[in-house]
Amino acid sequence: GFSTKKRAEDGICRLALDAPNRVQQRSISASRLESMKQEAKLARDWGKKVKDDLHFQQGNVKALAKDTLQSKTWGGPNYRHVAPNVAQSTEYQRNMTAMDALRCDISVKQDAVEKAMREDYRSVRNTRADTSVSSLSGWLEKYGRPNREAEPQERYRTTPFKQRRIPFLGVSEAKTLRLGAGIWSQRSETDLLGSFYFRSKG
Repeated sequence: GFSTKKRAEDGICRLALDAPNRVQQRSISASRLESMKQEAKLARDWGKKVKDDLHFQQGNVKALAKDTLQSKTWGGPNYRHVAPNVAQSTEYQRNMTAMDALRCDISVKQDAVEKAMREDYRSVRNTRADTSVSSLSGWLEKYGRPNREAEPQERYRTTPFKQRRIPFLGVSEAKTLRLGAGIWSQRSETDLLGSFYFRSKG
């Protein structure tokens, strides 16, 4: 799908994309999704069946009331109501059993996914830092460059402003940076002063 395609294109996410534990998680999740679709279809079909049976039984009850009233007259009624279908309860029981089986199957698969995710988180926490990379250029070469390039039209990346020209002296060597919105945020109480702080997860 789209999510898998985006992760495959990312230099870091693709490293663990085809790891055995991740493949197992996706397989169990896909199987759980199919079971949920089956459960939804069974519930939809069963709901339609119950609605049709309810409509029929309402008409049957009205016919029984009329037949009961006419039974007090001479000659007796022309019975219009019918006895309940004996096989109907068996069909209902079979549908209930099928839904219970699907519910248990979905629950088991959900537990398996959560267990696999807990083990995955544990392995990530125990992962040691990559000591084979000692520079930013080496890191970019191994994991790939970011999709957002440091260009003037890209607001999330920090880019240098054009160097100012000093009268009679030429271009200034000083460089002013426009801080990217990806990791920097402007302080609300000093918006006009241009003061920034580093974004944190909190």
